[in-house]
Amino acid sequence: MEVGPVKVALIGTGYIAGRHAAALTGLGVEVVGHVGRSGVEEAAARWGGRAYRDTAGLLAGEDVDAAWICVPPDAHGDIEHALIAHGVPFYVEKPIGVDLAVPRRVDAALRASGVIAGAGYYWRGMDVVPGLRSMLAETPPHLVRAAWHGLVPPVPWWRVAAGSGGQVVEQATHLYDIARFLLGEAEVVHAVARHSPLAEHPDLDVATVSAATLAFDSGPLGVFTATCVLHATVDAAVEFHCEGRKLTLTTKFLRREDGDGTHDTPVGRDPLVTADERFLAAVREQDPGLLVCDYADALRTQELCCRVRDVAGTA
Repeated sequence: MEVGPVKVALIGTGYIAGRHAAALTGLGVEVVGHVGRSGVEEAAARWGGRAYRDTAGLLAGEDVDAAWICVPPDAHGDIEHALIAHGVPFYVEKPIGVDLAVPRRVDAALRASGVIAGAGYYWRGMDVVPGLRSMLAETPPHLVRAAWHGLVPPVPWWRVAAGSGGQVVEQATHLYDIARFLLGEAEVVHAVARHSPLAEHPDLDVATVSAATLAFDSGPLGVFTATCVLHATVDAAVEFHCEGRKLTLTTKFLRREDGDGTHDTPVGRDPLVTADERFLAAVREQDPGLLVCDYADALRTQELCCRVRDVAGTA
C-alpha cells in the first residue's frame, strides 16, 4: 500500500453507514466512493468520493484500500466475495447474515485469501471492558442476565425474518457477543419465542418476544430476553451476578454494585470509533490481531444467535 491516506469506501447509505462516515472524518482517510440504491449521491456530496450503484462499479472505478459494508442482513455475500476477489480488506457491520450459509462461505473465502476482515461488534471496544474483564476474573459470575427490550426499528427490512433474521440475530446479537467475548462459548439449554401482531406494523413476521437459557462452558448460567413491543429502547444491558457484587454493562456506563455502594463509570469514547480506528490500524499494519472483532469470531456469535433462534422455533 502506498504511503498516504487510506482510500476507503462505504457500501450502504443508511444510519450505520452515516455513523461510520462521521467517524472516518477524524481518522485520516480519504473517502473515495459510496455504494447504494438510494441516498448515494447525497452521501457522496456530504462525505466526499463518488457515487456508485453497485460494488462492481466501485471496484472498477476506484482504487480502494479498505471498505465498510453497512447493508441489511439479507444483502451479504456477493459484496464480500467481490471485495475478497480484489484483495480489499473490509469491515462488515453486524449481523453478518440472516443465517449461517452465507457467512460460512465468506469465512472460508477469507481463510483462503488472507484478506483482513473485521466485524461490527463494537461493544468489545468500550473503554470499560478491560476493567470489567478484570473484575470478572476477581469474582467470577454465577448468573448472567441480558435484555434488549425496545421497539420495532423504522426500516422495513427489519420487520421481516427473511430480511433481518429476527431480533436475536439482528439486534440482541450485541448482548450474546459481549457475553461470549468475556465468558467464552455457551450451550443453548432452552429457548422460546412468540409472535404477536402489532397494529402499526401489519407486515411484521419476526418474533416479538424471546427468551433463552444458556450454559457457559466457563460456569455461569445466562438468561437472555428480547422484545420489540415497546415505545423505545428501555433496556440494552448485560448483568453479571457475582459473589458479593453485581456488574452491569450498558452502552452508557459500567455499574458496580457491592458492599461499598453503587459506582458508575462512563463507557468513554464512542466504541464504534474505536473499532473503526483499530480496523484501519490492522489494515495499515497488516495485523488482524489489532481488530476489535474479526470475521471468524463474528461467525461464532452468528452461530450462537442462530442456535437460539432455531431452538426457539421462530425468528
